[in-house]
Amino acid sequence: MPGSIRVACASRGGERVDGHFGSCRRFLVYRVSADQVRLIDARTADDAASADRAVLIEDCHILYIRSIGGPAAAKVVKAGIHPIKILEDGNAPELLAQLQKVLAASPPPWLAKAMGAAPQERVRYQRPPP
Repeated sequence: MPGSIRVACASRGGERVDGHFGSCRRFLVYRVSADQVRLIDARTADDAASADRAVLIEDCHILYIRSIGGPAAAKVVKAGIHPIKILEDGNAPELLAQLQKVLAASPPPWLAKAMGAAPQERVRYQRPPP
């Protein structure tokens, strides 16, 4: 899918984003673009340590998570994944639909880069002429 990113969702079951990073049972991995969402994998994380969990999803750009500790968040960020904590349990398709609106409208430069946008397409602010 051109112009898409990979998104991991921490889940204890179903399509819910309701897992803590260190204890969730699996990560649902989606391919998300402005007009499509596809579930591409469900990765089991039951016995993985936090470092292994970050490696398990290292091909993703975003992680939706219910909660995550500081050291684990540092490992996720070091793997190049942007963690997004949600305030209450959520439904993955609904969260991804909200993300699609951002992708379609005006994604932030780091997200546009992950989507494969050229540098000149990521420039949001221009200096006023002298």
